[in-house]
Amino acid sequence: MAKVLDAPPWWGYSKEHGWVVLDRTLPSNKSGLVADFFFCQCSDSTTFIDKRSKWVAPHYIYASIYISSLPPSESEVASADYQGFKARWPEFQAAIIKDYGQRESERLQQEHDRVALEGNRKVVKVRR
Repeated sequence: MAKVLDAPPWWGYSKEHGWVVLDRTLPSNKSGLVADFFFCQCSDSTTFIDKRSKWVAPHYIYASIYISSLPPSESEVASADYQGFKARWPEFQAAIIKDYGQRESERLQQEHDRVALEGNRKVVKVRR
């Protein structure tokens, strides 16, 4: 059984986002969790979050299944696009890591602020 750290990226196609890649090494993208997925849209290297429950057809289709579902002429173009995006994996991975780290930092700061605020409320109540 492969470790999650060795998990290859998941490549797929979305009618809404076009070609996408899912870095399975990210904590939120591990299998068996309920957290939303953190995707990268290949057309412009932007990242986005989507519900794990939407990670099914027709929302997201695994790359090879998508390519094989197309007519021959479209399949050739899609296959070439897919191979081109796969070659750019280091670029996508860098964008994913940067954006994921920034979002995690913001999430942790919000959690810190929330806990601090709740803690202050409890102290005020205790002092009364």
